[in-house]
Amino acid sequence: MKQFFLAVFLIINNLQPVQAQRKFESLDDFLAFADTKNISIKANAIRLLRAQKALLASKLAIADPTATINGSFTNNTQLPVNLFPAEIFGGQRGEFREIQTGVQYNTASSQNLDIKLLNLEGWQNLRLAEINIKVSESDGKLNQKNLHENIALVYYNVVQLNAQLESTKQNLTVSDTLLALAERKYKQGIVKQQDVNDARVNQLTIKENSNQIVYLIKQNYLSLKILGDIPDGENMEILEKISPVLTVQEADVLTNGLLVESNRLKESAAFIAVQKTKRAFTPTISVVASNAFNQYNNDFTFFGGKWITSNYVGLRVNFVLPNANTLANKYEAQYDYQLAQKNIEQAQIKADLTAAQLENDWGKARSQTKNYAEMVEIQQDTYEKNKNLYSEGLIGIDRVLDSFNTLLNAKYSLIASKVSVLLAQAKIDINNKIR
Repeated sequence: MKQFFLAVFLIINNLQPVQAQRKFESLDDFLAFADTKNISIKANAIRLLRAQKALLASKLAIADPTATINGSFTNNTQLPVNLFPAEIFGGQRGEFREIQTGVQYNTASSQNLDIKLLNLEGWQNLRLAEINIKVSESDGKLNQKNLHENIALVYYNVVQLNAQLESTKQNLTVSDTLLALAERKYKQGIVKQQDVNDARVNQLTIKENSNQIVYLIKQNYLSLKILGDIPDGENMEILEKISPVLTVQEADVLTNGLLVESNRLKESAAFIAVQKTKRAFTPTISVVASNAFNQYNNDFTFFGGKWITSNYVGLRVNFVLPNANTLANKYEAQYDYQLAQKNIEQAQIKADLTAAQLENDWGKARSQTKNYAEMVEIQQDTYEKNKNLYSEGLIGIDRVLDSFNTLLNAKYSLIASKVSVLLAQAKIDINNKIR
């Protein structure tokens, strides 16, 4: 019976859907995938939509039409009393009589309309809304550019660690060979136990290096998921390999004016905000209209009786006097405009220096690749010769292990330099593409 339930459990478990693993063979593939997942990019689209809706609202706000419809039914439970001269009613001069005035029930309805003919502040709001759309588009590109640069850095960390792990596994095979050689010579009585111990420590060190690289790879995958807002359950694998012979194009770095343009747009928005605070003190002229209906009854009724109609049309002029808030907004807008001008200068300097830095990083990485490739060849030759000399009993194992570890470090340096070239080229491509 236990076997039956176990078989059923295994069948059900196998029937459960298994999430496919996403594989990426290039940085562009991963960036395209991250763009579909990243919440910041999706938020940029929402901000742009909000700015577009704000533009529609600002167009309506120029005329700012205001229409109100009011209705009321009043029961005057106690009518007001006024004093009238008594002589009107046949009384003595100088005397007054208390007379209750009004009607107990009153039904009223009114419709009012206000449309601005002159609204200078509203026109500034329209200009500001138009600029804000461009600012949202520019900020969206900047966010995407920064995201792609950060992803590229971590992505090529994974590529480098994968190559180092593969190299470490090959080095582990070599360390096994050295350990076997030392053990054989020890059994023959040619070397001491210390040689065997040194060879074994070298083997354990390389094994632990391999374990640490595996942990680092996992950590970088987690970093990629954090950057891309990719769920933890999403399985993915980077398959890009470093070519033994790395061919790269000449660096063609363009000055990226995206940050400058973004700050220039914000400077324009700040200038319009200054103009808006000034226009806030200008009068507005509106055409106004009203139509009202009133009905007075002594009986409790909503619609019985005669309706009295009144209406008017005209122009209205509104003046806004300065107060603490409007003055504070005016000065704050002026300071924001001055800061925006300084930000343009800073962005231009940064754009020029960034282009120079990208070109320098590319040249540095390419120079290192060429030199480290020659160093690996030299260290490989040194190690082979030292291993042969040790096999012949002419040198100690310490010199063999030293040359082996030097070769290992040279291989790691060569891998890192090749990845630096790929990363530098990726940053240049991102710089030239998103602008």
